[in-house]
Amino acid sequence: RTFHPMATSPPPPGGSPPPPKDYQQLYLNVRNKPLVVHDVTVKGNDRTKPGVFDKVLAPIYAAQSLDELRIRCLEANAILNSYAIFDRVDILCDAGPANAPDSASVVVEVTEKNKVNLHGGAYVSQSGEGSAEFSAGLNNALGYGEKLDVEMLQGHEKSSTYGLAWAQPRVFNNDVDVTTRVFQQVSCSKR
Repeated sequence: RTFHPMATSPPPPGGSPPPPKDYQQLYLNVRNKPLVVHDVTVKGNDRTKPGVFDKVLAPIYAAQSLDELRIRCLEANAILNSYAIFDRVDILCDAGPANAPDSASVVVEVTEKNKVNLHGGAYVSQSGEGSAEFSAGLNNALGYGEKLDVEMLQGHEKSSTYGLAWAQPRVFNNDVDVTTRVFQQVSCSKR
């Protein structure tokens, strides 16, 4: 018996292994076949409210073919990723239940980003003043995709900057990115 490094298993008795399936050709054969979306399920949304997903995923139910379903899932994935509150957004389309022929089930699995982000550092400015910087942020703390960032920069002489920012990607169930910033800056140009 000869060892073949690329072979994964011996051929079945009485014949050669079946040829590999051409999944692209299979898709092309069924992409325009009519279908109905049976259900859309979201998993992994521990903090994110269902309302954040409702409007984004609603167009998926209107898909009438596999190709339309693919396009609407890609659009929903892009919108959910644009909120920047998820580390991952995966959408899986599968056949619907056996009692609903020509149907599809869609599962959206998200991995939410950490709720709290902390950053700190120290540096020397061009004027020679040493400074310490600290920033903290809350991601999706209330479950509506919001972000709150607080920043403090304190120089060892007289310079300082304080900032507060609030970002909201959806307002009244509409995709409107609203960002509000408040800051105070005091500079010392003493050399």
